[in-house]
Formats: sequence, C-alpha cells, structure tokens
Amino acid sequence: MKKSLPVIIIFVALVAGIWYASNSKTSAPGNAAQPSTDGSGVSSSDSDNSDIDAAGSEAAPPAQNGSNVALPNQSKQEDEQEEDEEVENADERPAAQVYKSAEEALKAVKDGAADYDDIVLEQFTQPGEDCSWCPEFYKSIRDQVSSDQTSEDEKSYYSELLAISGRVDNVASLVEAIKKVGDNEKGDVYAEGLELTVGGNDVVKYLGEQLNTDNQLLKESLIAAITNQGTRQAAELLFAETQKKGDPDGYYSLGIGLGEFVPEESAIPYLQELANKHDQYSHLAVKALLNSGLDGLKVVFDLLSNSKDAEADRLLLKDASDHVSLDEETEAYLKGIQANCKNESVCRFAKEALDAGAADESETAPANQSH
Repeated sequence: MKKSLPVIIIFVALVAGIWYASNSKTSAPGNAAQPSTDGSGVSSSDSDNSDIDAAGSEAAPPAQNGSNVALPNQSKQEDEQEEDEEVENADERPAAQVYKSAEEALKAVKDGAADYDDIVLEQFTQPGEDCSWCPEFYKSIRDQVSSDQTSEDEKSYYSELLAISGRVDNVASLVEAIKKVGDNEKGDVYAEGLELTVGGNDVVKYLGEQLNTDNQLLKESLIAAITNQGTRQAAELLFAETQKKGDPDGYYSLGIGLGEFVPEESAIPYLQELANKHDQYSHLAVKALLNSGLDGLKVVFDLLSNSKDAEADRLLLKDASDHVSLDEETEAYLKGIQANCKNESVCRFAKEALDAGAADESETAPANQSH
C-alpha cells in the first residue's frame, strides 16, 4: 500500500497539470477563440448582438430576403424627385426645333390635349419662323377646332394653341368661329382661347380691325387680347375704344382694358400723356403706369408733385393703390416719399399704397404659415 502511494500522487499531479494547461489555453488573452461563421460571412458572435445597437437599443429589423424595403415616405420622395426631373428634362425649345414633321407635331399636341400639357403649349408659343411644316400642322388644328367630333376640353386646348401661335390666320380662325356661332355659350371656348393671343404688330393690328362688332362676346375677347400685348400700339387701341364707348370705366370693371394694361417701356410716354390730361379717362392711364412697377410709380409721383388740384388728383388716383406692387425696393421708395413729402396728394397716395401693401401681406401671411 505504501509502495502505491507515490504512483497515485504522480497520477493526481499529472491529471491536475493537464486540467490546468487546458484551462489556461482557453482563457489566455493571446489565444482568444475566433468566432465561427455559418458560411454567410456573419459571425455567430455578431449574430448574438445583431438586435442591439451601439446605444443599447433595438436595431431595425433586417431587410427581408436581403433586399431593401422602401418606406412609404421614401417612395413618395422618389416619385416627387422623378416628377421634378421630368419637368427639368422637358424640351422647352420652340416647336420648330423639336418636331420634324406635321404628323409628329400633331401627335404630340393630341397627347398634350389629354391632360392639358403646358410644356407642349410653351413649345408652340410662336413656334419659330423656320417652321416648314407649320402651315400643314395648323390647318389640321383648325380642322380639329371646328369638328363636332372634338371634345370641349380638346377644343379649349387647340384654341389656345392657335391663339399663341403669333399668326394672324390662326387668330382669325378663332374670330370667325365666334362670329359663326354668335354671342352665346357655344362661342365661349373660342373666346377664352382668343383672350390668350400672343403676337406682334400684325396680330395687334388685326385685333384692332375687328373691334367694330356688335357681338359683345367677341368685343370683350378682343379687348382682353389687346390688353395682354403691352405695346404702345395696343395702348392706343384700348384708349381709342374707350373714348369711342364714352365710358370712363373703360372695361376696368371686367378686369380688362387700359386700366389692366401692363405696359412695355415703349408705351410709358404715351400713358404719361394720357395721365397728364386729368380727364375722365386719365385714371386708367395712371393704373397702367402703376402696373409697370417702380418706374411707372415714379412717373405718377412726378405728375402729382406738379399738380395744384387736389380734387382732380383724388379722382385720378381712384382705386390706384391696389396697382402698386409692394416689393422691398418700392416699399423703401414710398417710405422715403412719405418722410419728405409736402404735397397733400403725394403724402396721401404714398400712405394709401403702403397701407394697401400691408393689408395684402396680412391676408397672405396666414396662408403661408399654414404651409
């Protein structure tokens, strides 16, 4: 028994040594066990912690089937971005540069009429002088406008297309269509197109020649079309028609005529002459001057500064403050006038214009804040 004791001690020591060596190997810092992977490149230790982020909160669930799942807001933003890109990439060149034939242009316009495409209309706003296919194309459009098979929405689109062409023959087709159907609702679609007329002196001259008519629908549409031109020639026609009518309102209550005219620079001296007359029509010329912005406003103040008749000035400025567009530069100018004015009419109108501008801002502020 005594002889076997050393053997037992040696055996126990050997087992203890093996146990110690084994534990030392697994816990030693330099021999840390490497995490195993499942073949997908994701370690088992990473998988254990994948549901917790660095802050200790739950991470978002992984995408299904390895794909990116678009959130509703993300999809909406992507759709809006695509729409913006489509608008940016839309071809806004004149139609003569975009289309190669009457057939190609007609197809584009018919497609555009389906949803009243403004980009196509922009292309056909005075489509270019070098348009060899335009005569054939516009003949087809005029046929479409007069056809009973064309819907009202399509007629509206095609009528506008003719009006903005800048061509007398196309504008004339709308005038003749109104004459044909008479002064009634059937002519509205042509009249609404005619009012949008765009063109040069030849178009304005033609419109003026048609003013001698008893068809009230046509007359008002012609006045509206001339009002939109801005040239001195157009201003002269509007004033002549106002005088002929003998009505100081000059179509102003209808939102057309000289009082709603936005003049080009060439028309301002003529309007200044009319305003200086201080007659029953001069208030219309003052409104037109104010429609042109700060330069026109300065002309009106010069006129007031040289006037000695406060009552005549009051009539001259009736409803005029609404025609002052109050941007920062204009507001500063009016405040400078108000601070130094000595003429009663000048002081009063500067205050009215500032008050009207402030009232407009207070009306629009809640709408802007709601957005």
